Amino acid sequence: PAMDRLLGIVHMNPEIAVDSWDHTEEDVYGLGNSRTPEEFYDLFGIDVISKTIPANLCEFVSENGGQMHRHFTPFLRRDGMGIDYSQIDFRFTDAFPEK
Repeated sequence: PAMDRLLGIVHMNPEIAVDSWDHTEEDVYGLGNSRTPEEFYDLFGIDVISKTIPANLCEFVSENGGQMHRHFTPFLRRDGMGIDYSQIDFRFTDAFPEK
């Protein structure tokens, strides 16, 4: 039940009925409204059904590669509160397909 609640709050268990887990104080401990979890998962290629990520996602987001930083810096929000995901049409699939 606790894992269903956690995964439900972050929208990572679409196979579980929404009314089957406790929603108490979800808005207090929720995710905010800057973007939906689905927008985040889509952007980074995260598959919530199979619970998998693209093979090179960690390398893409790491400081060493710097690719994510270069792609997303132009889309920083004016209020300084992160990335304006509504302006990004990028979708991660595999940063290094030849590896």
